[in-house]
Amino acid sequence: MRNLVLFFERQVPLSYGAAVVASTAVGVGMMSLPIVSLGMWFFLSLFVLLTTAIYVIAAGSLLLEVNMRYPTGTGIHTMVHDLLGTRHALLCDFTMIFNGFILLYAYITVGTEAVQFYVKQLLSFELNRYSAGVLFAGVFGAIFYSAPLMISRFLGLFVSVMALSFIYIAYHLSSTVEIEYITLPSVENGYSLKLLPFILVALPFFMAAMGFQQVIPMLRELYSNKPKRIMKSIVLGIVFVSCIYGIWLFVIMANQSREEMIISVTSGKDNIETVVKTISQNDSVKSLMFFFVQIAVLTSFIGVAKGLLDYLTDFASNRYGFSPRYSKIFVLIVPLLLSLAFPYGFLVAIGFAGLAGAVWSGVYPALMALVVRERSSEALPKQSYRAFGGRITPWLTFGYSTVLIVVMLLGYFELLPKLS
Repeated sequence: MRNLVLFFERQVPLSYGAAVVASTAVGVGMMSLPIVSLGMWFFLSLFVLLTTAIYVIAAGSLLLEVNMRYPTGTGIHTMVHDLLGTRHALLCDFTMIFNGFILLYAYITVGTEAVQFYVKQLLSFELNRYSAGVLFAGVFGAIFYSAPLMISRFLGLFVSVMALSFIYIAYHLSSTVEIEYITLPSVENGYSLKLLPFILVALPFFMAAMGFQQVIPMLRELYSNKPKRIMKSIVLGIVFVSCIYGIWLFVIMANQSREEMIISVTSGKDNIETVVKTISQNDSVKSLMFFFVQIAVLTSFIGVAKGLLDYLTDFASNRYGFSPRYSKIFVLIVPLLLSLAFPYGFLVAIGFAGLAGAVWSGVYPALMALVVRERSSEALPKQSYRAFGGRITPWLTFGYSTVLIVVMLLGYFELLPKLS
């Protein structure tokens, strides 16, 4: 029987973990990246996309390296507290919990509106916001309470639906592309040299659009302490996300000139729905895009919620001895109540969520990896794992995270370049 269990454990496909990574990462980036990339345009956008992909994979590999030094189920709080001390643990707790709750708050608000829309369209019935919010949180919240293998199967299904929807949307929009729209702005601006300052504007948005690090403890459980398979699933998931974003930027930017899009955005129509409407009059594309956005929000909701649940379980249960049921209730009830009481209150704090994310998902994995390596004279556990890149990876990850934090602070004080 034991051999049979081990056989099935070895058979968990890489696609399951990749689906968890991709579904957690892809989401609102589909809406934000074409808008924030207007300044630097297509070729520099691909450069930032590639750079961000390397950054999040590096940060994830460092977090995995540290996590493999601890028993399965150990979360980020315990690792930070053990390696860096109480003060750092408190800061990490605040940034992680703040980031997770703000994102869930936003996802539940958007999901509530989607439930109301589809109930009205399919059942010709007006569902009030409170019932719709409870329905969304209850039905889809049950998914992230499941075992990792079951969660990965659900997310794999959702990612497949997203991929098919995206293929149809991208295929339709690609039929009207003009390559000159892609290449001309680069040539006119000194082969993109004059567009370089706008990279700073986009960096935090690309980071937020590709973050997945909170699901690493879940991936470790899914793949039974096999770090190489975990990293392969992470790379596969990020490559998938990068391809989706890259193709999306191409079909959007190759369908109208940079000047036309800038005029549209600076005139107050700064949302991707407006951009799509200007390049396609196909009602099926518009409807499918709305559906795609809702699926992306749903998958991100499940991934972020599972990551936050693991963190709270480690924080409250493993460290302070509270029952795991409190973490399960807390992770869903708090954002649900906030969404029902103040539907769009998250807009006040959503900008700081990216800053918090750069701290817990970038700065702390790098710092912890440096400390762990200083203690490398101790015997390493049998399942230990070393992040790629050697000594340079923690320092580059820490440096890039610091740049992101500085850029976001500059943005808050309106010191970054603006489109005109």
